[in-house]
Amino acid sequence: MALLKGEGTHQILYGTADIFSGLRHNRGYLSRPDHTGSFPTVLLVHGVDGITASVKSLSRRLARYGLAVVGPDLYRGESSEWPSEAGIASDLNDASQWMASADTPWVQPGLVGLLALDRAAEPAIRFSESHDVVGGAVLISPSLDGELGDIRVPLLGFYGKDDDVVPAASRRSTQESLDHGEWVLYGSVGHGLVDESAADYRWDVAEDIADRTIEYFKRILTVDLP
Repeated sequence: MALLKGEGTHQILYGTADIFSGLRHNRGYLSRPDHTGSFPTVLLVHGVDGITASVKSLSRRLARYGLAVVGPDLYRGESSEWPSEAGIASDLNDASQWMASADTPWVQPGLVGLLALDRAAEPAIRFSESHDVVGGAVLISPSLDGELGDIRVPLLGFYGKDDDVVPAASRRSTQESLDHGEWVLYGSVGHGLVDESAADYRWDVAEDIADRTIEYFKRILTVDLP
C-alpha cells in the first residue's frame, strides 16, 4: 500500500489488495482513508478494460473524500475474456464477505455502495438485488442487454450523449426499465466518461461524475462525511 497526499479531506492508502473468502483468493484494488476508524465502503466493479489507471484514479478520489473502495479483479490476472455472470457474482460475493469480515475493520458496518462500469452494470445490479447489504448503486456508461425484472435498489446513472458503444435506443430502454433511478446525460462526450485515455475525455465531466458519486454515496449510506 502507498500513502497519497492530494486534494480532498483525507490522506489515503491505496494499492493492490488480497481478497480472501474461505479458501478462495483473488486480488484487486483498494483505496481508503489513512487513519483509524471505519468508513462507508463502495464495492467497485470494473468494466471490460479491467482495473485501469482511470479506475484506480476514480477509486482514489472517492477515498480522499472519506469512502473506502474495494475493487476485485474480475479477470483474476489470468484471462482477457470477459467472465460469465456467475463468475462475476462469485467474485462480488467473495469481496462482500471479505468486507464484512474481521480482516477489514476499516469497513463501516451496515450498507455498502456499488459502483459499476459499462458491461459490469448488469451482473452488478443482479448481485445487488440478491444481497440486502447493497444500499444503492452508481452506473457509469452501463451496457444492459437482459431483462432485469423489478429492480428496487436506488440507482444513479451516467451516460455520454455521443456514446458509440451503447446506442441511444439502448440508453433509452435502460432508463425506461430503471425509471426509478436518477440519470445524467452529458453532451459532447462518448462511452469513456471517466477514461482518461479516451480521445473525447473531458476533465470537467469526469470531475462532475466523481462529485455526484461522492455525494450520492454519502446520502444513500446515511453518513455525514467531512
